Amino acid sequence: MRKQYIQAIVDAACETADTIVGARQWNTDAEARAMHELIFWDMIARKLPNVSVAELLAMLD
Repeated sequence: MRKQYIQAIVDAACETADTIVGARQWNTDAEARAMHELIFWDMIARKLPNVSVAELLAMLD
């Protein structure tokens, strides 16, 4: 896959997670960070189901 395509997916997942997490009040910063990570990686897994975390990181280096 092209690096630009992968980067666009990563950017969109991060922006979506930022928006969702930012739209609500959290009890702690840790809860907000955990939810951000969950949303981000869920979106990555849905858009890039056959790409491992290691492969993803290698593509973006």
